[in-house]
Amino acid sequence: MNAPDIARLTWELEQRRLIEETLLDYARFVDRNDPVSLAGSVFCEDGQFELGSEHAVVGRAELERMFAKTLSVFSRTSHHVSNIRIRFVADEVAESSAYVYAWHIDARDGRRIDLWGRYHDTLRLTEEGWRIARRHLSVAGTDGWVDPPFELTERLPSADDLPSPTITRTVPR
Repeated sequence: MNAPDIARLTWELEQRRLIEETLLDYARFVDRNDPVSLAGSVFCEDGQFELGSEHAVVGRAELERMFAKTLSVFSRTSHHVSNIRIRFVADEVAESSAYVYAWHIDARDGRRIDLWGRYHDTLRLTEEGWRIARRHLSVAGTDGWVDPPFELTERLPSADDLPSPTITRTVPR
């Protein structure tokens, strides 16, 4: 590997680390109930959070209001982000997907609400660092959430009448 290749690889590895920090900061600020830091430290000035495919909240001020309103109905939350995949579209633009498990306690009645889903993000490298320009949440399922306003994650259909595999023993007893 020549020097330019090593420099590019080093740059990309560092950018991936910084993008992951941005994605993890989202969970930290949500769980801290800190909509000001959430909007200001995670999203671009004109960032958007899509609520389904037809509606979005756009801009830090509106995102701050949305997060304050949304988080106010929970007394506790715990968000866990995993399976992060990052693809660079350009040096200053990246797309990512990440799985999320979100645990909530309803402040009104103490009911537990769980959500499993995926974040689909477009991020931009700004003077402030990597920030989410667009976030779309799709949901695999929920437990305890009445009428969730989210779209389902993509899942291919299973084939009908699949044959069972032949099982053989390969390890001696």
